[in-house]
Amino acid sequence: MDRRVVVPKTGLRPGVPYSPGVRWDKLLFVSGQTGSDPVTREFPADIKAQTRQALENVKAVAEAGGASLATALKVSIAMTDMMNEFQAMNEVFREYFPKDPPARTTVGVAHLARQGLKVEIDMIAVIKDAE
Repeated sequence: MDRRVVVPKTGLRPGVPYSPGVRWDKLLFVSGQTGSDPVTREFPADIKAQTRQALENVKAVAEAGGASLATALKVSIAMTDMMNEFQAMNEVFREYFPKDPPARTTVGVAHLARQGLKVEIDMIAVIKDAE
């Protein structure tokens, strides 16, 4: 079996020691993606916009690794304000997973890597050409 690091088309690697994705056999493990733009590193204040950007970032890594949102098996979400923003996050999540969504865990956390970030999403998916 071959272990390969996956970097999305932006080519940007995080400034900390982890890979955006790791491909192993028939699985792709996408590291936690936040609602920040992968080029500018800026992020909006709104939970819906951050969730949308985080899912776009997950999607970019997935596609670079030969998977897609449609082949997602498990998604994990960390949120800084579940009490007030859970429903809004779910609205956006449904746009990306409208039918037969993956297994999911959502947890509340005190903080994410940068002040102002509200959501972080990771994913495990099946690689399409390995199905």
